[in-house]
Amino acid sequence: MRFGARVFKTGVTVVLTLFITSLLGLEPSLIAAIAAVFALQPNVHRSVMRTWEQFQGNALGAVSAIVMVLLFGNNVIVIGLTVILVLAILLFFNLQSVSTLAVVTMIAIMDAPTLMENSTTMDFLEAAGIRFSLVMIGVLSSLVVNLLFIPPKYETKMYHNCFNITSDIFKWIRLELNAVSEYQIVKKDIESLRTRVVTLETMYLWYREEKNYLKRSSFADARRKILFRHLIASTRRAFELLRKLNRYENDYNHLDDDFKYRIRHEMDQLMAYHEQIFMKITEKIRPEAAFETYENDEQFEQSMMDDFVRLYYEAETQEEKIQYENILEFISAIHEYSNSLDRLDRLASSFFRFHADKNKINIQDETLDI
Repeated sequence: MRFGARVFKTGVTVVLTLFITSLLGLEPSLIAAIAAVFALQPNVHRSVMRTWEQFQGNALGAVSAIVMVLLFGNNVIVIGLTVILVLAILLFFNLQSVSTLAVVTMIAIMDAPTLMENSTTMDFLEAAGIRFSLVMIGVLSSLVVNLLFIPPKYETKMYHNCFNITSDIFKWIRLELNAVSEYQIVKKDIESLRTRVVTLETMYLWYREEKNYLKRSSFADARRKILFRHLIASTRRAFELLRKLNRYENDYNHLDDDFKYRIRHEMDQLMAYHEQIFMKITEKIRPEAAFETYENDEQFEQSMMDDFVRLYYEAETQEEKIQYENILEFISAIHEYSNSLDRLDRLASSFFRFHADKNKINIQDETLDI
């Protein structure tokens, strides 16, 4: 069992919320705790932006609940119609992202125990105001916790996720290139890798939204975000390469032995290149360190594309030509992957060679794939 900072912050938020409501003597504190859990966001920027939206949505929900109760009472039919009304209003004002908490606020007000036959309008309005305040205490508590407690370590998470995912991709690529893998097993694992890559890209979107509210370092932040964008893009290219290799596994296995060796050599070089860039980003090697993609061997003086064109025109049957046309997609993926690594390497070298005092990435040791 494991838990991350978000789980810990959820617990801290609930504790803080309950402490504040107890200090102020407001009941029921359960409403504030529920609001705090709903309002907690994955990053500071979203938390800041969402607080204003939460206030607007909760205010609309509270006003709708008060008006409907004063006009029609609070039977279950009225509550259901009010839910529909609130959702429609939120959709009209483009506030559907906070609809869940707005509906919770509305129901909490319409279900207030002061709505009895002997209660007055002022009693109801007072109860509605208290419950709206409880919801906003929960929202503000989540904002405070996100600002002050354990800010998300996106750079560490993204780096280690990229490293772990590409390591798994390289494992399958090597098995595929040596024709010792099972097609269905690789295909199943590719779906798992696809999910992990999408999760990684989502994490980057959260990281891209982050802003440093405590100090002015916008240029350094922008440089880091560009570097990580290309780091994740290279992971996506490696995944697409594995997917193409798995799709055309049969065509690859029927290639000329010399050409297969050429592809294996090319892939070994690119994977080693990628691994060196990872080390450059963690500053384990010098930023100016270059990587020789090809060995000084006459066998590799001619480009892979020249070899492909020669073999394609030497194909004697239409079936062989189709086989090489399929392999062309894989070669294209290799080319895109190579270009992606070149861009990433140039960015990493430039990042650590210039403005070295500001271009710092605090990547902590981490072995778990988030």
